[in-house]
Amino acid sequence: MTNSAEAYEQDILRRLSEAGAGGLNKTQLGIRSQKTPKAKVLESLLKRREIANLGSDNKTRYVLVQYFQPLELAYEHIETLSRQLGIKLGSQSSLTVELKGQIKKKADEALKLLVREGKLIKLSHAGRPVYLHVSALPKTLATSVSIQAPTEAAIRKAYKETVAEFGYPDVLIHEVFLRLGGDLETFKIALKQACEERKAIASVGDWSLSSPEERNTALYINGSPHLRIRFKE
Repeated sequence: MTNSAEAYEQDILRRLSEAGAGGLNKTQLGIRSQKTPKAKVLESLLKRREIANLGSDNKTRYVLVQYFQPLELAYEHIETLSRQLGIKLGSQSSLTVELKGQIKKKADEALKLLVREGKLIKLSHAGRPVYLHVSALPKTLATSVSIQAPTEAAIRKAYKETVAEFGYPDVLIHEVFLRLGGDLETFKIALKQACEERKAIASVGDWSLSSPEERNTALYINGSPHLRIRFKE
């Protein structure tokens, strides 16, 4: 790699690191033409999977590969928006209208996952599917239609076993899940709820040193992956 190419690469990676999950388009990266040397460096980074395009070919949104989680981002957006709607029904188009690029492509999969996990209730209105967040239902009814998630007690037990083995309170979420077992997605939902209720605190951890399995169990909070968890007493 020439000195100029190395400088372009460092500049792109630095800018994307500073941008985080928000990402940057080509113009924001200082690339105004596909024929420039910097554009070729960008393509090289894409091929090496150090960065990825969360947007589309026409409206790019480049991010570091650690932030390329289109399904998780679609899931989080739809779940949050549907919860905010309360008792108001939401169509697929209204719940996903703000999504773009690769995240938009994962909208249908995210909706199906939310329904399967019992976070959304799928209904029919005028022959078209609409969705209601389970939090809008009375508690007794919500319990009956939700998929059973691991209990807080079970998660805490697995957490304490992990702490006992590693000797410190901030442990990998992956290690807790290994001791708990069961369905990963419902575990992550229960863990995220514990964080929202301030019963647990998630921390970023070191993504660069993490394994694919550890990354798969990461909690995405405000678009950023969190690898570790600590429960309050």
